Amino acid sequence: MAIKLIALDIDGTVADGENNVSLENERAIKKAMERGVQIALVTGRHRDGLKKVMDVLGLDFKTPLVLNNGALIYWQGELIWEDLITPKEADGVIKFSGKMPDVAIVIFRAEDIEMYCGPLVNKEWLLDRLSAFEVNPKKVAKSPDELTRENVAKIMLVVESGERALEIYSIWPKELSSLKRTRSYPYLCEINSGTCDKGRGIKILCEKIGVLPEEVLAVGDGESDVPMLSFAKNAVFVRHFDWLPKLPPHVEVTPKEYRHTGAAWAIEKYIDLFE
Repeated sequence: MAIKLIALDIDGTVADGENNVSLENERAIKKAMERGVQIALVTGRHRDGLKKVMDVLGLDFKTPLVLNNGALIYWQGELIWEDLITPKEADGVIKFSGKMPDVAIVIFRAEDIEMYCGPLVNKEWLLDRLSAFEVNPKKVAKSPDELTRENVAKIMLVVESGERALEIYSIWPKELSSLKRTRSYPYLCEINSGTCDKGRGIKILCEKIGVLPEEVLAVGDGESDVPMLSFAKNAVFVRHFDWLPKLPPHVEVTPKEYRHTGAAWAIEKYIDLFE
């Protein structure tokens, strides 16, 4: 069956850790588009963090988007689906993490981004990391209490090391255990609704546009991408290290030397199935 849709993760798949798209990935994605294949971006990012990647690839905001790890879905520029953290859950996460002086809290909503920066956070490093991914908070709160609890798509906790992120997860409150917790980068803790993931997001999008799992090529590089790779009958995991998450048998894995050109590797492998 011909592939009609390519579902692409961004960070570590299309773009590197500095938000740069390799020439190989750019050329391959544009080649697929020239053949009539539709591109969907399936990412942990907010809508505001897509402009640079979209400009490089020649995409616009009519592009199908599954954002904040599946919490928000856009079709033809319109928001068609939300899977939000409840106000009570958001309050619990903010109160738990707000007690930690070395943690920055970033609140993502469809309409804007808010942030609180703990007193021990290296603000210069934090702003450099956020700006690299086009995260521009509309509001910087003076205390965690000022952060909104309403209409929250994702909460991101930013720390300075992977060890610290794992430590936070190891002491995670039992009453918040139903929330999804992932990491797109070692220093990020990403919190979503317990029913939210990229697999559910791409499934809802495909049902909306009439595309079957057999007609989807999904490409990702992290644990949060596994549900998406499981949904698509054609799937590639972009390998960066020796470690691999548990993957379904049908998922292809790139050689490690393609860690910056994994999307190109996937597209070239499946190009004969494009319409």
